[in-house]
Amino acid sequence: MDFESLKKSSSNFDAITKALETKMQPENQQSNNKYQDDRLWKPELDKTGNGYAVLRFLPASNGEEMPWQRVWTHAFQDKGGWFIENSLTTLNQKDPVSEDNTRLWNTGVDSDKEIARKRKRKLSYYANIYVVSDPKHPENEGQVKLYKFGKKIFDKITEAMQPAFEDETPINPFDFWKGANFKLKLRKVDGYWNYDKSEFE
Repeated sequence: MDFESLKKSSSNFDAITKALETKMQPENQQSNNKYQDDRLWKPELDKTGNGYAVLRFLPASNGEEMPWQRVWTHAFQDKGGWFIENSLTTLNQKDPVSEDNTRLWNTGVDSDKEIARKRKRKLSYYANIYVVSDPKHPENEGQVKLYKFGKKIFDKITEAMQPAFEDETPINPFDFWKGANFKLKLRKVDGYWNYDKSEFE
């Protein structure tokens, strides 16, 4: 993307805000992949169990309306082993796992409902980022990477664009010129990664 395109992208704030208002309610995040994608950036914990990095969310790529993409996935273990696949609902198509989960849930039988819960789809977001600071892997600094994140980070983005209080000014985190760096602060809480302390500068 050239600088002229970057400058033009700063005017997309209204379109992005509208997309926030019409988005579906997201569920939980995360699924595992069997291969390593070198385009993806991932935070890493230090010896104390904390992680820190500074990121800059980037505008939509050429030809894309939104600076993020949502992907629904299924990841569960059954009799034949693990099933890890993207859900066709990502493309607004009928998905056989989701349809079977609906059938199981509608039986009203507790054991069927439990199967449906284990197999439910999970939501992740993908966005391009510029890595400002990555203390664990300084070789990533200055690079553009793809970042996969879940509801908690997306909520931070939403709050920055649509603040709850009158004394807070909305920002477009995806504006390269007028946006803000994102300080990703990661802790382990009860065995799970926690992003509550993360914030925009």
